[in-house]
Amino acid sequence: MGSVEFQQEQVIYSHYGAYISFTWRKNALLMQSMFGGLGTDDIVLFTLNMIKDAGEAISFKTHMFSDHLSLRSDAGVVNICITDDTTVRIHADGVGLRMTRSTIESEFDGAFSPDGKRWEINAYNTKIKAGLVTLRGQLTVNAPWNRVRSDDIIAEFLPDDDGILEAEIHLFESAWVPGANEVTNFKDAVQSAHDSFARWLDATLPVPEQWQVGRTLAAYTNWSAMVSPRGHYKRPAMLMSKNWMNKVWSWDNCFNALAHAEQDPQLAWDQIMLFFDHQDEHGAIPDHLTHSSMSFRFFKPPIHGWTLRKLMQLPDVITIEQIEAIYEPLARWTNWWFVFRDDDGDGFPQYNHGNESGWDNGTVFAEGVPVESPDLSAYLVIQMDVLADIATLLGKTDDSDQWKQRADELLTRMMAHFWNGEQFVAKHANSHEVVSGHSTLVFMPLLLGERLSVEVRQKTINALKRFITAYGVATEHPESDYYESDGYWRGPIWAPSTYILVEGLLACGEEAMALDISRKFCDMAQRSGMAENYDALTGDALRDRAYTWTASVFLLLGNLLLKKTV
Repeated sequence: MGSVEFQQEQVIYSHYGAYISFTWRKNALLMQSMFGGLGTDDIVLFTLNMIKDAGEAISFKTHMFSDHLSLRSDAGVVNICITDDTTVRIHADGVGLRMTRSTIESEFDGAFSPDGKRWEINAYNTKIKAGLVTLRGQLTVNAPWNRVRSDDIIAEFLPDDDGILEAEIHLFESAWVPGANEVTNFKDAVQSAHDSFARWLDATLPVPEQWQVGRTLAAYTNWSAMVSPRGHYKRPAMLMSKNWMNKVWSWDNCFNALAHAEQDPQLAWDQIMLFFDHQDEHGAIPDHLTHSSMSFRFFKPPIHGWTLRKLMQLPDVITIEQIEAIYEPLARWTNWWFVFRDDDGDGFPQYNHGNESGWDNGTVFAEGVPVESPDLSAYLVIQMDVLADIATLLGKTDDSDQWKQRADELLTRMMAHFWNGEQFVAKHANSHEVVSGHSTLVFMPLLLGERLSVEVRQKTINALKRFITAYGVATEHPESDYYESDGYWRGPIWAPSTYILVEGLLACGEEAMALDISRKFCDMAQRSGMAENYDALTGDALRDRAYTWTASVFLLLGNLLLKKTV
C-alpha cells in the first residue's frame, strides 16, 4: 500500500500516540498540541508558512497523507513527519519554514536559546514547551521581550547552501533532552508511519466494497486520534478529534470501543476503563478527560452497561477477569444515578443539563431543567439487566436477583410514567409536566427491544419514520419550530444517535428500516467525511470535520451491512 492522500478539509495530520497535530483551519496551516484544553486558544502552537531565503512568504498547497504532510510550491517543498508522541521532523528542499506564535492571549510565553543553536519556546496556555533545532540549515527566532512575556514569537528555518533543510521540533513538559531523535532518517520516519497505519487499516472492520474509501478514511481518523498514556490518560486513549474537540467524553469512548473490539480487544477495554480509572467516592465517572484536566461538572448517559453487553457477545473480547474488575465500578455508577440524580424521590433519575444526556442543546431541555427523560431510564434498565447477568457469571446469585428485580420494577414504572399511549415523552422533574418539542431523544428506549410490548414497539417505530430524511435520522423534526440546519442537537444527524436507533430497531425486529438508515449514513459519511455531525437535509459535514465516534459508527454500520449481505 502506498501513501494515502486525503482531502485536507476531511482530516488532520497526526500519528498514532502523538500529542501533535497539523490542521488546515481558518485559512491557515496550524501546528497544535494535545496537552492543552478544549478550543483553539489552548491547543494552537504555531501558524506555518513557507518562505524563501530572504524570509519572504510564498504561497503553497497542502497535501495531507497518512504518513506525512507535504507543503508544495513552484520554489520547493517542505515535508513534515511526526516521528513519535512528541517529535516532528522537517525536511525541506529549496525553501524554508516560518512558524509564528501570536501571544496576545497568552500571559507568559517566551523564547530563549540555551546554547546559541537550539531554542526553547514556552507556549504557556497550551501547557507545553517546544524545543526547536536544525540538523541542516539555519534557525533564527525573533521574540521581543515585553516585561513578563514575548509579544510574538517568529521562528524561521532556512535551508543550507545546498538548499536542504533538516529540522526537529520536540514537545516537552519539564526537560528537553536533545539527541534522541535527531539521527532519524526522514525517509525511514515516513516509512515507519506508513507501516503503522497499514497494520491498523488491515485490522479495521471490513465493510462492503462500495464503502472502501470511507473505510480507509475512518481508519485513519481513528488511528491518528490515538494518544499514548500520559497525565490523566492512564491507558492509550482515542480522542474525539485532534482538530479542536480534543478530549474524550464518557460516552463517546463507548462507540470507539465497540468499533475496535474485534481488531484489538485490549484497546476496546482500555477505552471503557479510561473513566472508571477516575471514578470518585460517590460512584460518578468524569464527564470528560484531557491530558491535563478532567471534569465532574456534567456527566454523560449510562450506556456503559449496554456497551459491555455488546462486547461480551463477541467471542474472545472480554475475559472473566475483566468482568470481575468492572462489576463493582459499574454497580456504583448505576447506583449514583438513583442516589444523586433523583431530587423528587420518584424513582426516575433526571438530567440536570442537556450536556448530561449527550444531546447538549436538544429541545427536551429547551424549557429548563431538571428533566426526567425516558432514554435515561431505558439505559439504566439495560445496565441493571447487564449487572444481573454479570453477577450470575460471578456466582453472586443474590446480587443477580436484586438487579433483575430493580430492572423489572423500573421498566414497569417507566412505561406508566413516560408512555402516553402513542409515544414516549420527557417530563419536567418535580412537576412532571410533559416537555414539548420534537426531539429524537425520546425514541432511544427502542434499545430495550423485546422488553417493550409489540404495540409500544410498533407505535414508536411508526412515529420515528417521520424523522428520517434522505441522509438519515434528524435529531429534531425538520418541521419543528426549533429545527436548525446547523443547530447541533436541534436537527443535524449524529453518529451515536443513529447507531443507538439502528441497534434499537434491530432489537425490535425492524431489520429493513435499520439497514436502510445504515446505508444512508455510510453513503453520507463517505461523501462528506467523518464529521462531528451533518446537515439532515443536505448530508453536508458540519462542525469538527475529523471525529472518531463518527468514524467508528461508520465502521460498525458498514460491517453490519456486510454481514447482512453475505
